[in-house]
Amino acid sequence: MTTMPSLSASSIGADCPGTDSGNVDSSGIGAPLDRQQGHDPIRLLLLTDTTVASTGGSERFLRNLIAGLPADRYRITLVQLGAFSGPEACLRTLAGEPPVRIINWPVGRVYGAGGWRAMARLRQLLRTERFDIVQSQHEKSDLLNALVRGQPSPPLRLSNRRDMGFKKNWRLRTLFRLVNHRYDGVIAPAPEILSVLASHEGLPAHSMFWIANGVDTQRYRPSPEHLRRECRDALGLSPEHIAFACVASFYPVKCHDMLLEAFAQVHRSQPNARLLLIGQGGLQEQLEARARALGIHAAVDFLGARNDIDRLLPAMDVAVLTSSSEGMSNALLEAMACGLPVVATAVGGNRQLVRHEGNGLQVPVGDSYATAEAMLRLAGSPLLRQKMSRHSRERVERDFSLANMVQSYDALYRRLLGCG
Repeated sequence: MTTMPSLSASSIGADCPGTDSGNVDSSGIGAPLDRQQGHDPIRLLLLTDTTVASTGGSERFLRNLIAGLPADRYRITLVQLGAFSGPEACLRTLAGEPPVRIINWPVGRVYGAGGWRAMARLRQLLRTERFDIVQSQHEKSDLLNALVRGQPSPPLRLSNRRDMGFKKNWRLRTLFRLVNHRYDGVIAPAPEILSVLASHEGLPAHSMFWIANGVDTQRYRPSPEHLRRECRDALGLSPEHIAFACVASFYPVKCHDMLLEAFAQVHRSQPNARLLLIGQGGLQEQLEARARALGIHAAVDFLGARNDIDRLLPAMDVAVLTSSSEGMSNALLEAMACGLPVVATAVGGNRQLVRHEGNGLQVPVGDSYATAEAMLRLAGSPLLRQKMSRHSRERVERDFSLANMVQSYDALYRRLLGCG
């Protein structure tokens, strides 16, 4: 394990400037907990505010982690605090993966009646079962993880922060300042997230670890030309079209409105440009109206939530992400794995994923003019797109494979538990 110069936090099998990628030693971890695992499986309890069957990036991360951890080494229980359609849907999502027990406790406000019930249930679960690790992600789960006690021998408590904390108001940040010391470690997919945590929540560097997200490079990869052509035909894309794709839910933080403004500028100069928006959310009607007002509705396709992203992305020419805040975007990783050049805002983990002038172009947040210029530059240069496409794929294979991510989590768990 190596040390990050800016934070003195620990990098687990991740590429970071000034560090040796992938080397793991004990620096920055502190003394391992006194646990004798022997050959018994590690009991891992995962807490999440959402449901694993959802389509967001944090849910994909959780599915990938559950699927990748060695089945002979882990026994996994998943507690979901979000509304859920039923265990069958989730079990189908996890079909073929290591056995995982799924418990659903829908919670509205964590400080309301649902939150108190979840606390009582979690306390009882911890009393009746001996978990080695409790790992939470998102605010409700993190608070339950920090506050609930139950086992005589406390489990290792880890908080997995998936974003820059853009939803937290000052009250919530103050609360986390008071409870962060209860975690044995805080993990994030990008050092930029940890930097914000250190600044806003006073998190000490010695308890912070970063493990880069990973992507399945076998599933997400460039398609053979005949399959790419078939997909483009199905989408109504001719060989002359330049297809820009944005995979993101329709939430304000993703800044689709600014992207539409930028694309309107692109379309005036490049009438053969098309924008495909893949996702869903409460802003869709508003965004469709905005596209009509800008006169680009015929060139913008709202594809909805899709389960064939791995087929769609290789048929595109450029991936675009214009968020005002990001952790480490799974959507960008998947696009890069499919060999797409990227235009992305210079925020959070985007700055780590997108090497400016290497595998893509970084643009300032909220700047529709700069975004349009970057898109136009790629639209007008097939050679530049080809070069950046190659660099995207190579970068993912080298630094952001799914296998590396899962192995890094496994190594961290075992190291902190003191079982090798």
